Amino acid sequence: MPKKSGTGIIIGRFQVFELNKVHTRLISSVLQKHAKVVLFLGSNPAPGLHNPLDYELRRLLFEEKYNDKIRIEEMPDLPDDRIWSQELDRRILEVRPEGNVTLYGTQDNFIDRYSGNYATVALEANEDDFPEEPELSAIGNLKDFLAGMIYANIRRFPTVYPTVDIAVFRREYTQVLLARKSNETRYRFPGGFTDPGDPSYEDAVLRELGEECGEFTIDELTYLGSTKIDDWRYYDAFDSIMTHLYACTLIEGKPSPSDDIAEVQWFDVERLTEDVFVSEHRPLFAILMEYLQEMGEEEDDD
Repeated sequence: MPKKSGTGIIIGRFQVFELNKVHTRLISSVLQKHAKVVLFLGSNPAPGLHNPLDYELRRLLFEEKYNDKIRIEEMPDLPDDRIWSQELDRRILEVRPEGNVTLYGTQDNFIDRYSGNYATVALEANEDDFPEEPELSAIGNLKDFLAGMIYANIRRFPTVYPTVDIAVFRREYTQVLLARKSNETRYRFPGGFTDPGDPSYEDAVLRELGEECGEFTIDELTYLGSTKIDDWRYYDAFDSIMTHLYACTLIEGKPSPSDDIAEVQWFDVERLTEDVFVSEHRPLFAILMEYLQEMGEEEDDD
């Protein structure tokens, strides 16, 4: 067997629930070549689909399997590949590498983006060799799995979900369109959650109007303001809803209930009270009344 020499630096994320035989083979190939091996685990401050596990959990995963055979370090994501490469080189110097340094990682996610000072070697494997997620039927220890799920939810950042709501007027702003869901007795503004595919909040407004109230023509949208929504589904949750209220006027067509809306109805603005609205939309009613009051004051000034 060739004598081990120099330092091997492995760069990767290893966002997995266990190290399988492919991981072991790739890491062993580096251990067999180098006297010193360091693993830099890529980390991102925002947990998500491709970064569900934080650095500490993945560090424990490797320490459990390799003990002191591999030194584990963190390498945070940065917005610029060039700056990220410079920061990686700086951190490599901090671990005091022995002899020549060789960096190992995937071609697409590391080597093609790295512009630092060290030699690189691709570590490649067939994606089909890696399970995407644990199957419930394959869970060996349900208690540990459930504990992990609780831990993951406690540690994640709270999420603010953006929504849009729309006040559609007709007859010179004397009537406004409100909607009622089948399981409610009070009314709300049409609207809903924005979609990742929406190019803008304005596009989300148009999509939601079409989904909930059918096809009709409106004029230009006017942004009225935003407010936190005290939605009952999030009373005991980390997360919350922030909605954005828009106004427009009906030009042509007749709104009709669709999707999860059971009824749409025109209400006289001068007879509106907050009691007409579901509790979570009463702050929007206040924003709407303030907007109409400002409109009236501007007309009086003219």
